[in-house]
Amino acid sequence: MAGSDETGAPVTGADGSDIYDVLRTSGQVGADLLAVDWESTRLGPPGSWPQSLQTALRIILSSRFSMWMGWGPELTFFCNDSYRRDTLGTKYPWALGRPLSEVWAEIWTDISPRIDAVMGAGTATWDEALMLFLERSGYAEETYHTFSYSPLTDDAGRIAGVLCVVSEDTLRVVSERRMAILRDLGSELATVRTEAQVFAAAERHLGTAATSLPFTLLYLFDDDMATARLAGASGISDGHPAAPAVIDLAAPDQPWPAATLARGRAVTVTDLGERFRALPTGAWSEPPTQARLVPLTQQGRSEPYGFLVASLNRYRLFDEAYQGFVDLIAGQLAAGIASARAYEAERRRAEALAELDRAKTTFFTNISHEFRTPLTLLLGPAEDALADPANPLPPAQQERVEIMHRNAQRLLGLVNSLLDFSRLEAGTTSPRYEPLDLAGYTAELAETFRPAIERAGLTLTVDCPPLPEPVHADRDMWAKIVLNLLSNALKFTFVGGITVRLDRTEDGVELVVIDTGVGIEPANQARVFERFHRVTGVRSRAYEGSGIGLALVAELARLHGGTATVQSAPDEGSAFAVRIRRDAGRPSTDQPASRATEGGADANRHAERFVTEAMRWLDPVESRATGRTAAATAASALDDRPRVLVVDDNADMRAYIASLLVDHYRVDTAPDGQAALEHVRANPPDLVLTDVMMPNLDGFGLLAALRAEPATTLIPVVMLSARAGDGATVEGLEAGADDYLVKPFSGRELLARIRANLELDRSRRARDELERSRKLLDQAQRLAAVGSWELDLETGAIVGSDEYVRQLQLSPEDLRSGGFDEAVLRRVHPDDADRIRASIEAAAQGEPLDFEVRLLDPDGTVRLHRAIGELDRDADGRPARLRGSIQDITEQRTAEQALAAATAAQEAAAREHRIADELQRSLLPAHRFDPDQLDVATFYRAGVEGTQVGGDWYDVIELGADRTALVMGDVMGRGVRAAAVMGQLRAAVRAYARLDLPPADVLEFLDGVVRDLGDDQIVTCVYAVYDPGHGTLTYANAGHLPPVLVTPDGPARLLSGTAGPPLGTGPHTLIEVQIDLPAGALLALYTDGLVEQRDSDLEDGIEALVTQLAKVDVPLEDVPGTLVEALLPDGPADDIAVLLAQVTGQLQQTTSAIRHITAEERAVHDARRFAAGVLDDWDVSNARASEIVLLVSELVTNAIVYGRPPIELRMRRTPTHIVLEVYDSAPFLPRKLRPTPEDEHGRGLQLVAHLANRWGTRPTQDGKAVWCVFSTPSTA
Repeated sequence: MAGSDETGAPVTGADGSDIYDVLRTSGQVGADLLAVDWESTRLGPPGSWPQSLQTALRIILSSRFSMWMGWGPELTFFCNDSYRRDTLGTKYPWALGRPLSEVWAEIWTDISPRIDAVMGAGTATWDEALMLFLERSGYAEETYHTFSYSPLTDDAGRIAGVLCVVSEDTLRVVSERRMAILRDLGSELATVRTEAQVFAAAERHLGTAATSLPFTLLYLFDDDMATARLAGASGISDGHPAAPAVIDLAAPDQPWPAATLARGRAVTVTDLGERFRALPTGAWSEPPTQARLVPLTQQGRSEPYGFLVASLNRYRLFDEAYQGFVDLIAGQLAAGIASARAYEAERRRAEALAELDRAKTTFFTNISHEFRTPLTLLLGPAEDALADPANPLPPAQQERVEIMHRNAQRLLGLVNSLLDFSRLEAGTTSPRYEPLDLAGYTAELAETFRPAIERAGLTLTVDCPPLPEPVHADRDMWAKIVLNLLSNALKFTFVGGITVRLDRTEDGVELVVIDTGVGIEPANQARVFERFHRVTGVRSRAYEGSGIGLALVAELARLHGGTATVQSAPDEGSAFAVRIRRDAGRPSTDQPASRATEGGADANRHAERFVTEAMRWLDPVESRATGRTAAATAASALDDRPRVLVVDDNADMRAYIASLLVDHYRVDTAPDGQAALEHVRANPPDLVLTDVMMPNLDGFGLLAALRAEPATTLIPVVMLSARAGDGATVEGLEAGADDYLVKPFSGRELLARIRANLELDRSRRARDELERSRKLLDQAQRLAAVGSWELDLETGAIVGSDEYVRQLQLSPEDLRSGGFDEAVLRRVHPDDADRIRASIEAAAQGEPLDFEVRLLDPDGTVRLHRAIGELDRDADGRPARLRGSIQDITEQRTAEQALAAATAAQEAAAREHRIADELQRSLLPAHRFDPDQLDVATFYRAGVEGTQVGGDWYDVIELGADRTALVMGDVMGRGVRAAAVMGQLRAAVRAYARLDLPPADVLEFLDGVVRDLGDDQIVTCVYAVYDPGHGTLTYANAGHLPPVLVTPDGPARLLSGTAGPPLGTGPHTLIEVQIDLPAGALLALYTDGLVEQRDSDLEDGIEALVTQLAKVDVPLEDVPGTLVEALLPDGPADDIAVLLAQVTGQLQQTTSAIRHITAEERAVHDARRFAAGVLDDWDVSNARASEIVLLVSELVTNAIVYGRPPIELRMRRTPTHIVLEVYDSAPFLPRKLRPTPEDEHGRGLQLVAHLANRWGTRPTQDGKAVWCVFSTPSTA
């Protein structure tokens, strides 16, 4: 009956229909909505619903897009057919009319905040590919959805409900995740050289795949195939019962069926929970229940290398796609092992030859000072390893050795400085004076710093005018003075520049190094030349340094009879001045002779260490040395490994720590505390690993800032420091650090500390989340409409809620008087009574109570219910009562069974169809077409009927001289054979197209191929060639449907009347047609699936296609889809292939020139003049114009001498290149693609091949054409 409003008038929609009519005509969902007992809901009967609700319901029921809505105080659930089909699963039709919190109870904690935002503020929400665990198929299923929540208003304009528009992305997200794993693993395995690298790559990449593979094991069989040894694992701890180090294939109690796998057969294990306890969970909260075991086999090898154990995601169905994914991983690993073993065999042979060379290595001896002996033993082997071309290091090892070498050199420099200073203090060192061109030498030293200074964005000014006479000084000492001052200036200067000035004074020279850096406070200026003094609290490029550089400068100046001074102002800069006397010393007869090293080579030798260290401040080593860090961290867009921020001002230390962590965590780096703080605010990491002593903001300052901000206060912080001792550790922990690690430390210790702190933080967060979930669950249970009951174990008395009484169809009096045995058990199906008594007795002893029971209604109807309960004990701990709930699940179980059968059938059909479609597409071109002066759009869609592949195909082939071939064909029949024939023909067409044959010749050659394939093969094909130079289309048709041509100034028309017989029906002569194709013209090639329908003639379909093409007004790439929707509204029954080609507007930008050549004496001269004039008009550069004119001369000469008149010269200029063509009437073509001077007219074609970007020849209807293409020349 129709509804009515408050006045009693019927409530109807805007179109005059009432809500009952809408529901009756809205398919399955409408019928099921009518079946809901609306009287028992807060919405009441449909006739009383407000107009706004009816309008919203009409919208979602009429939409083909998945939608649902919740209306009213309880957000009563409605949906449409698409949502029922795509998402609800077994919840349908139970969900209709129920509160939204019941329908999606399992994800209510995820969606309720979004719904609250919509209902409270009226703000729409948007989520893309959000992961939700839906219980719609009998288990918790990992799904992904893109959806938006929008507010719905009632008749008074108040927010009364929420509308959700949703699409499911599960298959896309899961497929992309698996593809990323296969891509990254395969990419690294392609470069590995050893089995250890194979296993490391497997552990690294499979360790990041914990979502799809919670844990994996990689076993290798021994040579005797009697045992299998664990070679690698991911996601599982060492010593776990599921990961024994060795498996005896003959043992009866194998944890894995290794003997079966040794015979090359894969196994799926479905009882992991029974086999093992406490399995790792991977990325999930529950352990896997299944595993796929795949032998690692290689083609040509009878026995597998080993086998892969891949645990499976319990929240995804193990289907064919999942199995294929695991099998592909096993295949990649097997290939990697095969490659590594082949490489190892070669390496052993090479290593045997190199063993004699390695035996010649000797240690450095006779070093006078203890410090230099261990440094020599560090630097020597490191340098040998880095410079050995016969035994190059693997990239990872080379990075480590380079770090060792750099830091050993730095330590050697510090040791040398200390030794120099010690000798100076002891008076055992004196300058070795020699006459120096001090101005030139100083300028050379300064210039060595220019790359570093300019890389820092600073300027370097060198003002060292020539001195009138040499200055006697120690060359090495002067270099140390200049380089220490320059290094100090660059370290503290961030804007502006550095000036190096050398001036003559009354008794000597003065070196001044001026910077625009941070400056020095007056209190510190007097101490800057003291040993080991360091100015703190100022900005610098690095915190490193021994504090003796400036002290050494002062001492070296003193030895030269001079002084070192400084003038500085904070935030303005500093000027360091060194004065030495001109006659401080003269070379004595007992001093060594002056060293031969002179000029730039000597300056570079001294400056190398200083410049290298400065470059490290500016160019962080990790950007070079750990490039694999960023690559590994970005390996997967879905990488959910913890993120660790490494903070250290030493670039080598950052690189080293990052290399230790990158295989386990995502790693970011920062050079100081301030940069780290900004990074944390923008992208909070899971843990911060920071050095204590850094410029700008040290580790303690960073820690205090993190703990002071609510958003970062809980981030774990591990501090690194060279300060050892309990006092330093206590200081760090009291400041709020989670852990404190003293340098030097081992990589294993660092990893263990980080892992422990992350685990502690993860446990804390999990505990907080668990508490929050518990509270939400309690709230949901309070709101759930289930019957509750309580049974007294001593008396047998039972009390129940109203819902409990209703479900058992008893009265409260029945319960009071009869108790459990008399009132309840008489409703239980006789076959279930004993089982229920046993369950109650077991529950009274503390066993869980959870069972399904059949209850008999008074009319004999049997309904299925589920009861759950728990034991309650008295104060003495004795069992006292059972409390629980009961729910009627009859309809749910019936719907589950029906839907499961329907879903299985639908999935099977969809899977078969998808396989057929993917096979067909794999045989078609996969790349985009971009021919010259043509826009191309292609389309292929498999038909909805059947699961076999078809023979529809198309191709676009670029020919010479900007010409393009367009091909469309159809192999009669279906199935794999038709698809195979299609693939052969497409390859044959491409081969013939390379010969640049006319269309009719190509199809005649193709006819021979079809006839060779068998008498039962019939193929239709149309082959067309577009020539932009002539603006023509030349085509031939072998039995195919006629192409459609649409021109800008004329009606759409069929290119009919020229079709010959199909290919394979016998040798025939095909007709070749040439038509004009102006700018804007559109050519359509297609197969019969687009125009053929069961209830209409083929001619009617072709006529409808012509009509649709004449009126399309959408972009070319959208035209195929528009045609399909217009011509086949119910979807295609057969395969469809469509190829559209439209002449672009670039044709308007093309300029052409034509010259008819006579066989006269001046013909070549006239052709050259003609070409030169055209190229001049086109603003072609003189050099390119000369090349083109030369080729015009050669080609016209060949045409006159070896060809036949008439002869024609064509030149065409496009926005990107110039095309030159020479036509003559001789039918023969040049013999060779790359002629030599010994060939007839070989010199001319040699020049063409050398000067043109591309060239070629082709037959024409009247002879031949020689063409060549030049890239667009620049303006002269």
